[in-house]
Amino acid sequence: MTEMHYTLETKDERREVRLRPELLLLAGYTGRDTAAVAAHIEELAGHGIAPPQRVPSVFAVSGNRLTTADRIEVIGDRTAGEAEFVLFETDGAVLVGVASDHTDRELEASSVVKAKQACEKPVGATLWPLSELEGHWDELLLRAQVRTDKGWQSYQDGVLAEMLAPRALLAEVGGRVGDTAPHAVFSGTIPIIGGEFGYGDGFRVTLEDPVLGRALHCAYGIRALPETSL
Repeated sequence: MTEMHYTLETKDERREVRLRPELLLLAGYTGRDTAAVAAHIEELAGHGIAPPQRVPSVFAVSGNRLTTADRIEVIGDRTAGEAEFVLFETDGAVLVGVASDHTDRELEASSVVKAKQACEKPVGATLWPLSELEGHWDELLLRAQVRTDKGWQSYQDGVLAEMLAPRALLAEVGGRVGDTAPHAVFSGTIPIIGGEFGYGDGFRVTLEDPVLGRALHCAYGIRALPETSL
């Protein structure tokens, strides 16, 4: 496990925190609207992705896959980001960050687990305490953009009211794995605008708090490695 340094931003101060999650627990199909979740599963089936065995789903990825780097390297040109929030538990508190569950979409057709384990998971370097957000959590906005040869394109745009709230998410994941505190818990994502995966050489995610007038950011470039020998 690699220890990572983050900035904890509160209403009153900014200070460094160090975290070392053992695993990344990636939740999926975490929408509050069960009909919308079912529609999303059907949409993914159109891309050749098998339906989940259980909803919500939880996938385990090595903690070393988490990165705050400004670029990741992937295999091939069919990988894509997913806008998510991420939860860390430390010293009795829950901290919130913004991240991307970058996934190999080509591999996903044969194995969702391997597709998620194949890519690094970028996360923003600044975190907020959940205690400052719970009173207006549903008003937070989650957005993503992908950079293609046409420039930055809107990719996802929604409110967190669409997704399981943090305490409910931790309880759901904890019911599968027990104690979630040693791990980082990813939230699952919101619908893609237009329903089609977006591929490009850059991805960025914003978690905006309109009540307190602040935002978290996660942005990274994507370098596709050759799929054949040189």
